[in-house]
Amino acid sequence: MKFFTLRPCLAALVVLLLSGCTETKLSTQAELPPPLIDKLPARVGVYYSKEFREYVHKETRSEIDYEITLGPAHVQNLDWLLKAMFAEVVQVEDPTHVAELQPPLVMVLEPRFEEYSFLTPKDVAGEAFIVTIRYLLTVYDGSGARVDAFTLTGYGREKAHKLASKVPLQIATQRAMRDAGAKVAVEFTDQESVRLLLRNPRELFAPPPATETPPPEEAAPPPPPSTGGG
Repeated sequence: MKFFTLRPCLAALVVLLLSGCTETKLSTQAELPPPLIDKLPARVGVYYSKEFREYVHKETRSEIDYEITLGPAHVQNLDWLLKAMFAEVVQVEDPTHVAELQPPLVMVLEPRFEEYSFLTPKDVAGEAFIVTIRYLLTVYDGSGARVDAFTLTGYGREKAHKLASKVPLQIATQRAMRDAGAKVAVEFTDQESVRLLLRNPRELFAPPPATETPPPEEAAPPPPPSTGGG
């Protein structure tokens, strides 16, 4: 009797243990290839919100807890990329309050995460992790006025055979980051609103023209004394 009483208990214990979630935590690394572009003589600002700097994606799928830290590597990557694109890059505390900065800024960029999603080997027949990262890049002019916003999407893929594999998901994520970075380097400065802001970037670096004080005008000589007849 004791044997048959214990069997359901043991079975319940096994089910309980098997139902526990597996944790998969990973941090992305900052690694972008050097962009083959000419650096523009412009001074630009960039604003990283606290949410962007510390962004972590969390979700549970197939009883696996995924936690992917994205923010720090993105800040490092974007800083490196912008410094390769522009002569000077300045981090600002508020993209709408930059008008007083000297020398003035051509523009300010504010990146945000719109979406991070991935497919697992269970979702696709190719036994791979496929990652999609979508960003919103808002552009402000040198006075802090919002000018435009662009959506950029990066894609990455890496073969894997296990759902809880950290390295393939990390590699797929970093490939998506690299794909998005390449699109920023190649396509961003071709946008019409950005081209207008970059029309005369050298003027912002040039010192103001010296103003010459005109010499004081010489006083006219007094008229000769008149000679009156008596």
